[in-house]
Amino acid sequence: MEVDYFHIKGLTYTALHKVYINKRLNYNIMFVAKFQQVQSDKFKSDKNGQKPFIGEVLAGTSHGSIINGTMFQRDGLLPNKLYACENYKEEGFDGVQTRIIAEVSVVEFMSLRTALGAPVNDYSNSEVVAETASASAAE
Repeated sequence: MEVDYFHIKGLTYTALHKVYINKRLNYNIMFVAKFQQVQSDKFKSDKNGQKPFIGEVLAGTSHGSIINGTMFQRDGLLPNKLYACENYKEEGFDGVQTRIIAEVSVVEFMSLRTALGAPVNDYSNSEVVAETASASAAE
């Protein structure tokens, strides 16, 4: 059986991971997004005066795509870059959190778009706990 691989910064994922996750949890574990810092007064600034960043989902299914502004900048992330992301539930916090896994190049994005599918914002089940897909180091 031929396996469809896609790579993200030294990790190799297979389309089989996606199929397994979809059958088990009924959603994609990963999504690709680009982020912009919000300017609206509808969002509160954090204790460092930073507004959050909101991701525009470009591939896969997201259950939330908001990241704290200070954390985004502290991690050296840049607006309008493509990032592979995942959602997870953290104890002590309400709702779903967003974790950036790695920066994605345009070439990588094409493979991920095929593997993860069209972009979907699914906020109907924001209490879903995301599990990490098994990944093996690329050789």
